[in-house]
Amino acid sequence: MKKQPPSHPSEMNTSSHPEITFIPPVEKKHSGLGITSFVLSIISLIGYIIMASLGNAMLEPYVTPEGITQPTQEALEAMTSLAAVFIIIVLINFIGFILGMVGAFSKKQKRSYSVIGAIINGVVLLTIVILFLIVLIA
Repeated sequence: MKKQPPSHPSEMNTSSHPEITFIPPVEKKHSGLGITSFVLSIISLIGYIIMASLGNAMLEPYVTPEGITQPTQEALEAMTSLAAVFIIIVLINFIGFILGMVGAFSKKQKRSYSVIGAIINGVVLLTIVILFLIVLIA
């Protein structure tokens, strides 16, 4: 009859190899900070897309071939509200970037969502900053 290999580490004969020990693999969980960062990056991307569409729809009636005409008071108030929402989305984006960076340096949990969230949030923030600099220079 053939002898079965030991099923438990305590059944192993370690007398001939005392330096061999069995260490079970540790199952790491995904970082809560990383998942939050990733979700915030998706929310901010959707927010920027919606804001760009709304901004374009608000400005389109006032752009003519001769130039830009004066918007009505209601349109100016709506544009101001849109600017406030833009600031909130930028803050969400920044918070997502910070959470992604914190989660990316965690050694006890998986880092994949943290890295993805930090990259997406960072690239979007960098793009927003570059666009603002282009507008200021022009």
